[in-house]
Amino acid sequence: MKPFVDVQNLTIRYETRQENALSSVSFQLKFGESLLLLGPSGSGKSTLTSCLNGLFPRELDGEMHGKIFVDGRENRDLLPGERSRKVGVVFQDPETQFCMLTVEDEVAFGLENLGIPNEEMELKIDAALTLVNMLSFKKASISSLSGGQKQKLALACILALEPALLIIDEPTANLDAIATKEFIETIKALRDKVTFSLIVIEHKLDGWTDITERCVLLNRQGEIFYDGSIRQALREQRQQLTREGIWIPRVTQFVLEQHPLLSNPPLTIEEFRENPLPIKEERIADHVSISSKPLVQARHLSWSAGNKEIVKDVSLTFHKGEFVAIVGANGSGKTSLSRILAGIRQPTNGSLLVKGKSLSKWKEAQLRQEIGYVFQNPEHQFITNTVYDEVAFGLKWKDTETIEIEKIVNDILESFGLLELKNEHPFSLSQGQKRRLSVATMIVDDQSFLLLDEPTFGQDSHTNTELMGLLKQRHQTGATIVMITHDMDIVADYATRVIVIGDGAVLADCSPHELWKMPIDKLMYWKLELPISVQLKKIYEGAASYVSTTT
Repeated sequence: MKPFVDVQNLTIRYETRQENALSSVSFQLKFGESLLLLGPSGSGKSTLTSCLNGLFPRELDGEMHGKIFVDGRENRDLLPGERSRKVGVVFQDPETQFCMLTVEDEVAFGLENLGIPNEEMELKIDAALTLVNMLSFKKASISSLSGGQKQKLALACILALEPALLIIDEPTANLDAIATKEFIETIKALRDKVTFSLIVIEHKLDGWTDITERCVLLNRQGEIFYDGSIRQALREQRQQLTREGIWIPRVTQFVLEQHPLLSNPPLTIEEFRENPLPIKEERIADHVSISSKPLVQARHLSWSAGNKEIVKDVSLTFHKGEFVAIVGANGSGKTSLSRILAGIRQPTNGSLLVKGKSLSKWKEAQLRQEIGYVFQNPEHQFITNTVYDEVAFGLKWKDTETIEIEKIVNDILESFGLLELKNEHPFSLSQGQKRRLSVATMIVDDQSFLLLDEPTFGQDSHTNTELMGLLKQRHQTGATIVMITHDMDIVADYATRVIVIGDGAVLADCSPHELWKMPIDKLMYWKLELPISVQLKKIYEGAASYVSTTT
């Protein structure tokens, strides 16, 4: 059967880089086939996407060698309108794809550009929204949608164009646990209704292994080192997967940590349930002494946007030495609350005290020496023209000696895998690299209260461990860490306290261990799931209990 996608010896080098982004990449994809494209942060996954959808070399500066054929035609010979009918891409951040105000108009935009007649367009809009279960939101404002709904809308916009190849680039990176499962289920359902080729770019594989077992693995040099089944890769490439920092399914990872000699580990919860194995107690975060003296106090905070109340009467106290995780569904008000706590956004009502002093009595320069903040979108905080200067900015502002600045900056860039990119513009980095840079710019200072909004999204296994290790070091030296996250395994491993936010209010404020004991239906209502370690332990104990009561 003739391949629908045929990539032949593709090598890419950007104008500003000495190293190749991709090197001699070759693979084929048949029509209707699917694959997972995996690799460490900065390995060229998104670059390959840009080549397949024609952005490179048309819109990006650099050199391209090799050929890409789509449906038998060389990709560079296709006109943009032709290519959009062949290749559709759903990017990591759906909002970067939106240019209209309402759901209906957004889906219509691409169709209008293709010159689709109005009477036919209406049918295509309804069909696309129906495929992703969003027809009831047809007249809704995009700004009113949750993160998961926006991701589904971005998918509907592409489906309306009926591409033969769909590429989804880390689509669940910013979604809560339930929205992630719903999106993956949407893709599964689509595969049953419509025939198309599928390339999934992901760091976290949970749920995707049910859609395809084929994976293409890239190393840090942008070279393919494996093309085959995931199960076989786990048997034959386990050491290189670890060296490259490529995530494996969390179930697989946790089981192998406790049973390293297992030759055929489970890929999913369902597979573990079929053959449960003994699981030790879940990991508990290291104990650090917590001061009884409040560091930051929030009193009856509320904030409204237009006529909608986003944050509702929140009162919280944070002490020195805490590692706090803020969790909750997409659109629950976590980011809005964090910006108020950081002094970036003024509350509509209520007050904020930092070290016992009202926020209004702090000078901005002094406040920034106490509170550090990492935005959900890293690009929102970049202000210089090089990676090095971005990290050095705060140190220069404090009149640190040049030699000391150089040592501090180079050390932290090396820790974050960014040293070789120190002369690059921050906006030229991959999404994962941008995220690490945004965290590095904050960690380099000595603030006592650090707020981070989804700091680990888009990270490979190595950089995730390094980033969390640096935060742990700051925590152990007395800093208070407050982190918004959807990753409950990180909550289990690092947090001393977890705050659940729902509909702008505090639903729970307790230790992680106490949260795991809450009724599962309550956690599901809050759009939360248990950490893998807790899930597996409960499954094994349930199976062992069943065996013991029936023998």
